[in-house]
Formats: sequence, C-alpha cells, structure tokens
Amino acid sequence: TANMSTEFLLLIATLAIIFYIWQRRTYTYWQRLGIKSITPTLIFGNTRKFLTAQVSFFDQIHVLHNTPGFEKEPLMGIYLLHRPALIIKDLELIKTVMIKKFNYFTNRALQTDPHRDPLGYNNLFFVRNPEWKDLRNKISPVFTSGKIKQMYPLMVEIGHDLETYLDKLPEVSTLAIKNVCARFTTDLIATIAFGVKANSLRDTDSEFFTYNKAIFDVNWSRGIDFAIIFMLPALASLARAKVFSKKTSDFIRRSITYVLEEREKSGLLRRDLVDTLLALKREAASQADNKANQLDYLVAQAAIFQTAGFETSSSTMTMTLFELSHNIEIQERLRAEIQDYFGDEKHIDYERIQEMPYLSQVVNETLRKYPIVGYAERECAQPSSGERFTLAPHYDVELPTGTPVYISTIAIQRDERYWPEPEKFDPERFAAENRHSLNQDAYMPFGIGPRNCIGMRLGLLQTKLGLVHLLRNHRVRACEKTKKTIEFAAMAAVLIPKDEVFLKLERV
Repeated sequence: TANMSTEFLLLIATLAIIFYIWQRRTYTYWQRLGIKSITPTLIFGNTRKFLTAQVSFFDQIHVLHNTPGFEKEPLMGIYLLHRPALIIKDLELIKTVMIKKFNYFTNRALQTDPHRDPLGYNNLFFVRNPEWKDLRNKISPVFTSGKIKQMYPLMVEIGHDLETYLDKLPEVSTLAIKNVCARFTTDLIATIAFGVKANSLRDTDSEFFTYNKAIFDVNWSRGIDFAIIFMLPALASLARAKVFSKKTSDFIRRSITYVLEEREKSGLLRRDLVDTLLALKREAASQADNKANQLDYLVAQAAIFQTAGFETSSSTMTMTLFELSHNIEIQERLRAEIQDYFGDEKHIDYERIQEMPYLSQVVNETLRKYPIVGYAERECAQPSSGERFTLAPHYDVELPTGTPVYISTIAIQRDERYWPEPEKFDPERFAAENRHSLNQDAYMPFGIGPRNCIGMRLGLLQTKLGLVHLLRNHRVRACEKTKKTIEFAAMAAVLIPKDEVFLKLERV
C-alpha cells in the first residue's frame, strides 16, 4: 500500500511537471516570436472573465484591447485558453488584414458542428472559402438597392402594423421597448425572408417570435456552445457545439420547406428571399450541384438572414430610443425632421426615408456607440501563392497559418483618439459639415472588406423605418424603470441588453 501511494504521488508529480512545462511553453509563444503579449493566467489564458460568465466574448476582447501599458501598441498577443491569438489595434494594419491582404484572411475563426448544426455550418456567415465566395456571389443580388426597393412595400406593411399596435396603447404608457422592437423586426424578417405573416405585434404568443427569440436566449448551455465556437472551434464537432438548437432548426426547416413548396406550386413572385432560394434550387438542379440542392443548404441562408436581421436591427432601435429618451433636444430635432418629410402622410416613401440626413446621423451614432457585433475576427491562412503573411512594418514575423486575429470594433469606436468625448451621444459627428474630420477607418459597425455584413443596407433601412413609424406620433421619455446606462448580457454572442429596457411613450 505504501508503494502504491508512493507511485501514485510520483505519477501526480510527473503529470504536474509535464503540465507546468506544457503551460510554460504554451504561454511563452508570443514572447518567443518577439511580440508583446498580455500576461495570461493559468488554464484560462486571457479569457478568465469570459469563461467565468462575467463578461461577453466581445467585451473580453474589448477589455484586452484597452489593457494598460499597451495603448501605443499596434497589436498584442493573447491566449484563448491555450490557443495563441492576436488583437490588432493599428488602423492601417486592420485595413491590410480585412481588405488589402484579404486573400490571407478569407475565413472566420469560428466553427460549429456540421452534423448537428447544418443550418449554422452552411450559412453565409460561417461557411469557409471557397464555398463562401461562391455562396456570397449567389446571395448578394438579394441585397442590392434595387432588390431592397422591390421588397420595401412588404416592409411598409409591417411599419403600419407597428403604428396600429402603438395607437391601441393609452395616451401615456410605460413600454418594454426592447420587446416591441424585437416583435417589429421579427414580423419584418418573416415577411421578406420567409414570405409569411408572423403577426407577433398582434399575437403575444406568436410561434415565430418565440423561436426567433430562442436563438439569442442567454443561459449556461448556450454560453458553453458559444465559448467553444469562438475559442476552440476545432472541438466544435466533438463538443456538439451549435448556433441553432434542434428545436429551432426543425422550426425554421419546417417553415421554409412549406413556403418553398407553396411558392413552387403557385408560381407566385414576391421579390423576397424565397424567390432567390428557389432560383438557387433550380440552378443547382440544372447543374447537378448536389450541395446547393440540399434543403438544409437553402434553409441555412434563410436562417442566418433571420438571425442577423432580427437582433441587429431590434437592438439598434432599442439603443437609439434609449439614447433619445435621455437626449430630448436630439429627439425633438429628429421628430421635426420626420414631420418635415412625411407629416400626416400614411406612406413612408422609399427614396425620401433614404434622404433624411438627421435620421442617418442618429442611427450612425447609435451604431458607433453600440456596434451590435462588438468585434471582428479572421483566421490567417496560406494562399496558393505560398507566401506567408507578415506583420511588417511592426514585426518581422510571419503569422502562422490558423492564427485567429481579432479587432475590437467597440473599443476603436469608443477611442477618444478618434472620437472626442466617446461616451457622449452626439449625432453631429456625422453631419455633412463635420465629415472632413471623421476618421472613416475608425468606424466599422458592419465590418469592412469583402466579408463585411452583406445585409447592411437592409438592416439600416428596417431600423430607420421602425424609428420613423414609432416617433412620428410619439415621444419617448425616461421613466422610473429606465436605467441610466444599459448593461449587456454576459453570455450573449452579440451586444444585447441584459434586461428589458423600459421607456415612457407619450402620444403626440
């Protein structure tokens, strides 16, 4: 027994030494390359706050970006658990990675389980090159100005539904504004992506809204999935990490299958995403393209359209209204512009809403202060030319293939070097007369480069449309339930309020 105890202790000691040596070698990776890095903690690396659910992943990158002592550094080495990664801070280097040398950084540093989450794996956001390039070329026509203009009448119908909903409220009411904005964007996405009426503004128990909301539910199970997808993508299949749960996937699959079948039978053209998916299906069939002909491949595009359109626009609307409730002069100026452009007209004209300068300034400032996707990431790859990407002129170092690179959008857009008084909500930053002083490279709420947000135009339009319909006959005010600042969900994948946002709504 004594011998067994001694052997056990020796085994433990040996394993501890091996672990120590491995950790030490792992956590001196950037040091050996001569790149300045943030000191990691044992096991967690530089992501302890995220892994203990204190902050979201984008906020963890934000905190690391602002680490004292690194203010003048163009980039910094970090460790996601044991995985070496880079945070890039220099704006020129960011442009190099995202645009000039994009051929080295075509893929995202994310992965989901292809077998248990085909809707996550196959959609435009996650899919890897060369499939990404082919898919983007096929999907991008949906998001041209001309195509969006064709879909606009469908969007206006939902705007009228929002006004009808608001008109039924008392003259003065306390409103869960986050919920209302989420229902508006749910109904809008349902009609232009799925060709269905979700009716979530009318029906509090709308099935479409329930499943839409479930995608962004914040809980430990979802938090673990996102931690693996963000930081240990190589383990995504082993850990069964997924963006869309089976329940949500089944609902989306069922919905889009029904619509595709009905549309094929009727031959109806609505100029929406479903028309594009049907065109993809026909093209794939004629070319014997088995992948594109698979139902899940088509459904995956509708799924990401739904996901991206729902949370980004509803949160941007929520944050805008929150800021307007605390900045009454800005709100009144915006309301005056809405009255000047539309007055009592029922129809909100497509061209005129695009021309509203102050509305654009307000939305742009919201996206500066609250970029919904708070960071951008890419994975370094070696293109067919064989030349490796170097960190010149900052370091004479070749970046190894597979290295994740992160850019903290929120940190850059709140950096006082580029944005004086960054915590102040000031739409005048984006006024035409101030455009010359704007550093456009420090503004990237939709990402930059070939892999930026494909739905940017549509997202901006639905946000503006919702704000116009909401504010032309109402004012928003802070009430006793309104907080001074918004706290964001720690286990969420994007920048979303942790709690409901309550505002007082006054009919004018």
